[in-house]
Amino acid sequence: NDQQAGAWGALCGRAGHAVMALMAAELLLTLAIGLIAGGLAGIDSAYSALVGGMIGVIPNYYFAGRMMRRRLKTTAEQSLRDIYVGEFIKIAFTVALFVIAIMLLSVNFLVVVSTYLAIVLVNWVALLVINLGEIRQTAEP
Repeated sequence: NDQQAGAWGALCGRAGHAVMALMAAELLLTLAIGLIAGGLAGIDSAYSALVGGMIGVIPNYYFAGRMMRRRLKTTAEQSLRDIYVGEFIKIAFTVALFVIAIMLLSVNFLVVVSTYLAIVLVNWVALLVINLGEIRQTAEP
């Protein structure tokens, strides 16, 4: 019905804003760690920090985009399957990026992993901070 579609649209809007805020926080943290690492330990550490941060950001961006494309008429079973498939692809993507970084790029592994873990921590904190609770429907005049 129209009321359900309106509530779904409002929730998707809030979720979209929350996802964009989270992506921005991840990118800002990646840049901040890169700048700090560069200032403390040189350009190689800055590069490694940027690589590690992007290993966290890129798969998260993929997963968020996949989840934001979901439709109203999707069943619970389809939604759960989409989440599992999306998460599996995100994990595979993350592993592939780590392999590429280790095998092909000249990076400091400890800095890469530390920055990646900082990005993961941002997601955990976001779960505690971001509120996507019920949206109150206002009575129309």
